[in-house]
Amino acid sequence: MLEITDERIAELKGKGFLLMKDKEHFNVRLVVPAGCMEADKMAKICEIANKYGSGVIMPTVRFSMEVPGIKYEDVENVMKECDEAGIIYGGTGARVRPIVPCKGTECKWGLIDTQKIGMEIHDAFYAAPAPHKFKINVTGCPNNCAKVQFNDLGIMGAPKGMVKIFIGGRAGRSVVEGEEIARIKVENVFKAVDICLEFFRAHGKTKERFCVTLENMRGTDEYAQFIENMKALA
Repeated sequence: MLEITDERIAELKGKGFLLMKDKEHFNVRLVVPAGCMEADKMAKICEIANKYGSGVIMPTVRFSMEVPGIKYEDVENVMKECDEAGIIYGGTGARVRPIVPCKGTECKWGLIDTQKIGMEIHDAFYAAPAPHKFKINVTGCPNNCAKVQFNDLGIMGAPKGMVKIFIGGRAGRSVVEGEEIARIKVENVFKAVDICLEFFRAHGKTKERFCVTLENMRGTDEYAQFIENMKALA
């Protein structure tokens, strides 16, 4: 077993290096911004997996890539090589998690450019602090490949330059289906993200998911104003 402190393990977890079940090696989580990455960066991840890991790469449900089997003494080398290649490690902790869009207008059914929207949300909000993890998914049409209603904030493409907004969803062991609260103009998506995060930071407790905060605040003047602010983006 590794002889490192719990504080160091927590520090590494916050940077995307997760201690494996064997208590000897780490998975490194590598962020794929909005689910799209250049081929040369993918090749570099393969190189890192072969050089420092167990030679395999595991995609996550949030479009990140995990490389397992990294020795503690190689962690800093992996960080250095990722930094030099422009590859982001992280995607953990009480912050905005990697954004998950569908193919959007790359698909014949797509009503909105989810790739563009997802990347712009990533650039503006990825890793922004929050009381707990905050997940945002973007889907291009009602086929809902991105399962938006099972995320803290879900955005679904609608006709005529509009999107449907879902809030308060959660997957995992205690599933909550998010509520559709508004249909807004697609250009106001970023304001909607900002309004949700501001409300969560103002009223959420540490390690409390957004759905719990919303339920606790329901019926208050602050909640009513929050919903009104979201609907005003129509």
